[in-house]
Order: sequence, then structure tokens, then C-alpha cells
Amino acid sequence: MYELEKRCHQYPITMMLIIICVIVYIVSFILYGQEMNVYEALAFGGYNPLYVDYYHEYYRLLTSNFIHFGIFHLLMNCYSLYNLGSFIESFMDRMNYIIVLFVSAIATTGIPYVLYLFNGFGSNSVSGGISGVIFGLIGAIIALAMIYHNIFDDVLRQLAPSIIIMLILSLTVSSISMSGHVCGMIGGFVATYILMNTMNNQRQYYN
Repeated sequence: MYELEKRCHQYPITMMLIIICVIVYIVSFILYGQEMNVYEALAFGGYNPLYVDYYHEYYRLLTSNFIHFGIFHLLMNCYSLYNLGSFIESFMDRMNYIIVLFVSAIATTGIPYVLYLFNGFGSNSVSGGISGVIFGLIGAIIALAMIYHNIFDDVLRQLAPSIIIMLILSLTVSSISMSGHVCGMIGGFVATYILMNTMNNQRQYYN
């Protein structure tokens, strides 16, 4: 218990996200059992562009990030979120970190939704999970490596094999949303790049 309290104090935003995911999974477990099918996921806030477009259920763009289809899905995502999130949270100030997380979450579903409006992309799919946000954190690390070469270059090299493996899995495993991962990464990269450059420019102005 002491160790958990220590982690919550050190990385409050990351731990809060993990706790939300766990609580949501517990509720889904009570309602549907250990694993949800796509129909149960839809009822529980999963993302499908038709439901957003026709029924104006825009909350799905956010709530889908917190549902998980099974315990293995949850554990893998929470483990990755903790490892990446705690690292980035220790570097960024709290508000910037929250913005990066939020933009990553919205980009995960928002960009595919825009594509759907243009060409019907993903109309038959149901997605959920916080892996898009995890990829957003990967995008954030790439942006940080571009801005702060001397600090993050080594980190990016160490993460490169894992990033490549995750991208390959996204491409080859049919149940994984490649579009959500890539869009989350784009959101995290863009948000971090803009925020960090803005912060650096403000520092230079005041100095």
C-alpha cells in the first residue's frame, strides 16, 4: 500500500489514468464478464463512427479510450502506460502532460472519425482501449528527442525496437486498431512539439 501511495504521489496523472481504466474494467466485468464482445463494447461506450455520426454520441470519442475488452488487454496497456507515462510526467509540467494525454486520446478516435466523414472509414469497426494514448506518449518522446537531442536521443534509441514491434503487431494482428495507434501517435507528437517549442520561445523572450 505504501508503494502504491508513493507512486500516486510521484506520478499522479499517470496513476489516475490507470486507476480509471481499472475501475471501468471492474464495472464491465460485473456487467459482461471477463471479456466483452463488440456489441457489449458498444453499449459500454466503445467507438464506432456510425454511432457518433447518426446518434451524435460524441462522448464515445473519449470514453472508448478507457474500456478494455479483456484482462490481458487491460494489463498490457496499464503496464505500457505506467512505463511511458511516468517517464514523461517526470519531465513535463502537469498541465502540458494533461494536454498531451487529452490530445492523444481525442486524436485516437477523432482523426479516424474525420476520415469516416470523407470516405466511410471504419464504419464496421468497434474500438476501445488506452493504447492510442500510449502511442501518443511514444509520439511525445519522438517530439522531445527532436527538440532536446542531448536528453532524449538515447531514450528514443532504447525504445525504438519496442516501437517497431508495436507497429508491426498493429499491422499484422487484425483485432488491433492500427489507425487508432497511428492517430494517437500523431496527436501526441504534434501536441508535444507545439507545447515544448512554445515554452522554449517564451523562455527566450523573457530572458
